[in-house]
Amino acid sequence: MKNTLRLLFVVLFIFTACQPKTATTPFDKVAAKEGLTKTLDTMYAAFRARDSITFMSLMTEDGLFCGTSPKDFWDKATYAKLMTALLADTSLSTKISVDKREIRFDKTGNSAFVIDQFFFAWNNKIPVRHTIHFVKNGNAWKCDFLSTSYIPKDEDIDKIYNAVK
Repeated sequence: MKNTLRLLFVVLFIFTACQPKTATTPFDKVAAKEGLTKTLDTMYAAFRARDSITFMSLMTEDGLFCGTSPKDFWDKATYAKLMTALLADTSLSTKISVDKREIRFDKTGNSAFVIDQFFFAWNNKIPVRHTIHFVKNGNAWKCDFLSTSYIPKDEDIDKIYNAVK
C-alpha cells in the first residue's frame, strides 16, 4: 500500500511539473483604449476628409466589411473600390459625430469589439451603428470586420414596416 501511494505521489508530481506554464500578463486597459480610440479617430477623420487611402490602410487584407443592405458582404478590394467612389462624391456629406461608443477587449488585449452609434449629417431620423472588430498587429490596431446598420427606434419599426409593404 505504501509503495502504491509513493508511486501515485511520484506520478502526480511528474504530471503537474510537466504542465506548460502559460502566464498571462494583464494588459493595460487604459493604454489599450487610448490606442484604439486614436485609431478610431484616425478612421473617422479620414472618412470626413474623404481620404480613402488612410481609411482603407486601417483595414486588414482578409477583412469582412458589411453594408446596410442584406447583400452587402465585401472583401477589402471591393470595399476599397466602394469607399473610394463614395468619398469621391462631394455631394455626400461625410460629417458624422459619434454619440455613443462601447469598447470591449478580449482577455489578452489583442482584439476588441467597438460599437459606435451616430447620425449621418444627411439623415437625422435613423441612427447608424458601426460594429467593428479590431485586432492588434504589433502596436497598431487594424479592423478585420466592420458592419454598418441602421438602428431605428422600436416605436418606429411599425412605421418602417408599413412603408415597405
